[in-house]
Amino acid sequence: MKKTIGIIGGGNMGEALIKGLYSKHCVYVCETNASRINYLKNKYRGIILGDLKVVEDASVVILAVKPQDMELLLTQVPVGKNKLIISIAAGLTTKFFEKHIGGKVRVVRAMPNMPAFVKEGMTAVCGGRYAKSADIKTAQGILNAIGETVVVKESMMDAVTAVSGSGPAYVFLFVEQWISGAMKLGFDKVRAKQLVYKTLIGSAYLLGQSPFDASELRAKVTSKGGTTQAAMDVFSKGKLDQLMFKALSAAKKRSKELAK
Repeated sequence: MKKTIGIIGGGNMGEALIKGLYSKHCVYVCETNASRINYLKNKYRGIILGDLKVVEDASVVILAVKPQDMELLLTQVPVGKNKLIISIAAGLTTKFFEKHIGGKVRVVRAMPNMPAFVKEGMTAVCGGRYAKSADIKTAQGILNAIGETVVVKESMMDAVTAVSGSGPAYVFLFVEQWISGAMKLGFDKVRAKQLVYKTLIGSAYLLGQSPFDASELRAKVTSKGGTTQAAMDVFSKGKLDQLMFKALSAAKKRSKELAK
């Protein structure tokens, strides 16, 4: 069903939402940066750009501005108590919005990640005190335009931030070091990137399509005493498992700190 959706904030994640939604819904966008407005108008024909008033007719309002700008925004935005509010601002709780908007406002908090730019994002959602199950489903239906969604308890949102919100950076770091290692083995950068990128993309696709989980697929690649086993032994001795958990824990801790 076609909806009227207001998006406040036309930055990177706001654009990802516009890209996923504008062909199927009536999308109103509030953006204050003049160059950004021109860019969005030229790239996404049919969206309606303007000031905060453009969201007045929207039944769903997505707040896609920086967390530090949110409190001021909520003193200006004509949200209205009858709209569904979806926030993608990291760290801000549903109670924050309920307090600053007032009334029994229906709030859904969402944490998308960077692959949303290519409609392959992973977004976790949770409902506030007054959000109904139908509101959660509506939010999922909207956010599925940029990938997949999963419903979690709000107490798990800091962990979501650590696992999937920050997750793409872990992948990019690993790939960065993988390419660097390939170049030290003698490949030029172009060939190293080709080898690593295709191996990464192919492996990710296989993981998504296979009935086997990651540990089972790894075992299928790893012959006892073979070349892959030699590499796995290095990862094991370097305690990669402990390092990963330490990194996730640090990200979760920082997410909690930023929410205060």
